[in-house]
Amino acid sequence: MLQKTFVAIGVIEILSPERLIDATEQLALENPDDCETKQWVIPAARLEGIVYLLLACCCGRSQSAFKTLLGVIGLPALLYPRDLIDYTTEIAYTDAEACEWKPWIYPFTRLLGAVYVIIALNEIRNR
Repeated sequence: MLQKTFVAIGVIEILSPERLIDATEQLALENPDDCETKQWVIPAARLEGIVYLLLACCCGRSQSAFKTLLGVIGLPALLYPRDLIDYTTEIAYTDAEACEWKPWIYPFTRLLGAVYVIIALNEIRNR
């Protein structure tokens, strides 16, 4: 299932990163029209999509390493969701101080972090 998810996300990010970002902003921001992403965000989303597709096509050790990396990424999301959102907002938006995230985004980030950590721990346990 994880492999199919990577393929789907990868294809969307490569073909239409603007639409994915716009949809995500509409869902997660109180004021999406007041927030402008930096120029590098669209190419970075496409690159991320390529990485997802490569990971979906690779077997064995590289997927194992990626699952472990998910745990490294998931740990700050689990422990410090507000700080992580604030930091990534500063990096991705030209007017970060204007961006107002909906209240549910912080517990969702914590939950996603927990899922990433569980995936990593499960991978480490299965080695």
